[in-house]
Amino acid sequence: MAGIRTITFRFDSLLRQDSLNIQERGWFEDWALGQQMLTLAPRENLAPGKRTEVEVCFADGAAPACATFVLVVHPGLGMQEVKVLRQSRPVAHFQQVAKEAEAQVQQCREEVRQLRSERGVPDGLTGAVASGLVNLGRGVDGKDLTDDATEKEGNTLIKDRVFSYRSKERVAVEVYLANPGTTPWTATGAVLRGPKGEVLKPLLLWQPDPIVPAAPGEEGKRGRVVVEVLATEKQARGTYTLILWDATRQRTITLGEVSFP
Repeated sequence: MAGIRTITFRFDSLLRQDSLNIQERGWFEDWALGQQMLTLAPRENLAPGKRTEVEVCFADGAAPACATFVLVVHPGLGMQEVKVLRQSRPVAHFQQVAKEAEAQVQQCREEVRQLRSERGVPDGLTGAVASGLVNLGRGVDGKDLTDDATEKEGNTLIKDRVFSYRSKERVAVEVYLANPGTTPWTATGAVLRGPKGEVLKPLLLWQPDPIVPAAPGEEGKRGRVVVEVLATEKQARGTYTLILWDATRQRTITLGEVSFP
């Protein structure tokens, strides 16, 4: 869940009207259970990383009898509609499928990590930005957003400079940040959220080094993060909000009014 956007679950089976069980009712401003639909309206300012469960049961008595959903508060990602298709295969079957899929994903992550370490810089538009091969107005369109990008109150890091770039079917945001805290910060996730709630997930997220705090009596070193996503020229129109988070999902940075050339 991200922000206060309403979440709707749509089922292909009738629901038992007395079956709704919300573990943390205080998380939500309101909720409604229909014949084949569940709607939840989360409250504002829920702490990232928190989890709760919601359960509903089906009216026909067939297996599986109920469905339990684990809701996780996330600083940037969120789904507004979830379609739930009920299948009668044994639970063990789905557990095995999920286990095999997770193993494949982990293998792909290791292969990508190894390739990136061997190359030193990432591919695509992010690699061009990281290598210093992109100049404003030459080949790739660029834009200085340092004065335009807005900072959210409570951001973990402080904005220093912000640039955006656009090439054929790709856009990138390059952010320089200062760390006023006491521990280093490394981005592990990012998302660009549009004005209508649409989400552009990163193709690449690149940060050369952790952003470290300033030593006593010294000015802190500005750290660099580049986020690249697939987007056509039409998709890149308008303003977006860039959200970055670390492994804890609690030390976040939100920059508004991000646009592309």
